Amino acid sequence: MKKVSKIIVISLLAFIVMTAGMFSAKVMASGTSDTDNKPVHGKVIKIHAGGDKNSQRFSNADVKITSGSLKGKVITVQNFAGGQIKDEGSSTQSFAKVGDEVLVNIQYDSKNKVKKAYIYEIVRYKYLYGLAAFLIILLIAIGGLKGFKSVITLAITGIVVIKVLIPLILQGFNPMIVSIAVCIFVTIVNLLIISGKNEKTLAAIIGTSGGVLIAGAIAFFSNSMMMLNGLTDDQMQSIIYTSQNANFNFSGLLFAGIIMGALGAVMDVSMSIASSIMEIKEVKPDMTMKELVKSGMNVGKDIMGTMANTLILAYVGGAMYIMIMISSYSYSTSISTALDQDIIASEVLKALAGSIGLIFAVPITAVITAFLIKLNKGKEK
Repeated sequence: MKKVSKIIVISLLAFIVMTAGMFSAKVMASGTSDTDNKPVHGKVIKIHAGGDKNSQRFSNADVKITSGSLKGKVITVQNFAGGQIKDEGSSTQSFAKVGDEVLVNIQYDSKNKVKKAYIYEIVRYKYLYGLAAFLIILLIAIGGLKGFKSVITLAITGIVVIKVLIPLILQGFNPMIVSIAVCIFVTIVNLLIISGKNEKTLAAIIGTSGGVLIAGAIAFFSNSMMMLNGLTDDQMQSIIYTSQNANFNFSGLLFAGIIMGALGAVMDVSMSIASSIMEIKEVKPDMTMKELVKSGMNVGKDIMGTMANTLILAYVGGAMYIMIMISSYSYSTSISTALDQDIIASEVLKALAGSIGLIFAVPITAVITAFLIKLNKGKEK
């Protein structure tokens, strides 16, 4: 196990150094500009009369800017959140009110003076921060030390995704390679923090990595057969506009989404099976490798169904609008025709590939755990 621990530590350090080097090099090459039009924060202090109800319905608002170079100044902006004016009777109309904190998009002219400004979005991060804080308190209050470790792993996962995965993809790196590296890194770090350095953790790491890689392989080959990108035309245009000069591999983004989405469920299954086999070994230390594998498979069968449902329902919940599209298509055409749509087929592929990877993680983890137990027992003799 000492050799394994050294390999894990060296791998983690190599990943960090490699990622930091690649990212910093790209950032230094690309550079940034102070004149970029970025949304700034502000607070609505006055609403003016509305516009022509027979054409575009919006009102002007006075907003006090609270960030950026115009901080402290009051400017008049167009008051329609998101820059899109909804219909008169739209149930999704979301005009800002006096006292609301908003994001303002400001366009400058050639002399760097304000040319046009409009409310880009309502500020929502404060509420989300509060909800996240409540989650952290619950984890620690109910889970104790384990809950605290869970908070640490959540933080590490969030930082790696936000500061490594997304920036590297935005800089034009291959999403497939980056997502695989991130998944393996997150798996190793999370399981080491939660369970420590032992056979159980190593088996769970191998089982998780195997399941996720199988899900990725299925996604890759299925995508090559079906030629999917998983995005609508509007989403593709938005990404291209946002990324500027990045050379995007849209199929790679679909691949990354599939394996990142499956990671949590596969990790849970692998750790549960590894833990169960280790507990069985403590009660019956003389069990053969075949018996240990069989016991692990029995546990895996119970977990497999519920976790597959969990994974599929997570995808369904995250893509409810896709389910509505399927229902809409089914009224006028067959289900098979609906499944031919790129965005619909992509969502179905996510659920199927992730579930298949999860199922494969069961025997992989069971065999590896039993093998490590017997290997360690042989060394003790």
